[in-house]
Amino acid sequence: MSLKTAIVRQFGKPSGLVGSLAGNIMARRSSNRIRNKKTVDLMQLQTDSRVLEVGCGPGLALALCAEHISDGRVVGLDHSPVMIKQAQRRVLRAEHATKVALHVGGIEKLQDWQSAFDRIYSLNVIQFIPNKADYFRAVLDALDTDGTCFTTYQPRLDNDDPNGAAAMADEISALMQSVGFQKIDCTEIAAGPTPAICVSGIKGSEGPST
Repeated sequence: MSLKTAIVRQFGKPSGLVGSLAGNIMARRSSNRIRNKKTVDLMQLQTDSRVLEVGCGPGLALALCAEHISDGRVVGLDHSPVMIKQAQRRVLRAEHATKVALHVGGIEKLQDWQSAFDRIYSLNVIQFIPNKADYFRAVLDALDTDGTCFTTYQPRLDNDDPNGAAAMADEISALMQSVGFQKIDCTEIAAGPTPAICVSGIKGSEGPST
């Protein structure tokens, strides 16, 4: 197996020295940094927002969230201890680092946070989740009424299908609507040769949309 192949596989669940290298690539690549910043911008955070990132990786977006939130809470979840350690180092430099909590674990942890957040987001995580419908149901349960889910996806490699993000956005939109999200919207984020798309949806108080 080539080093490049090994690193690409590590993006799913980084571990060991190669996983640490994958995390450093995520943190330094310009398209990743743009995607993280613009997703955080889309969330329109308030000082008292309660935010969860699923698959927080090296903590780029978490650190940005912590700069906005002084009275709320920021939670980062990742099933890779390597990524949690990198996120912890990065978040400690943020202005409101004490508002950030980091947890090792997968999406099963969402059941522990019923109606706990007003924003839940992920960046380039959805492609690694085998049962996406179950994931969005769990996110819906963890959101307060009128809370919003943001899911950003961008093909990782420059030679990936340029329409890959649009196809994923269509799949995400359909799944979110099927489990009960409302006011679903897609926003294109310009970052690299292939576009990134963020799909958002709101948890309403009227049950599944029709």
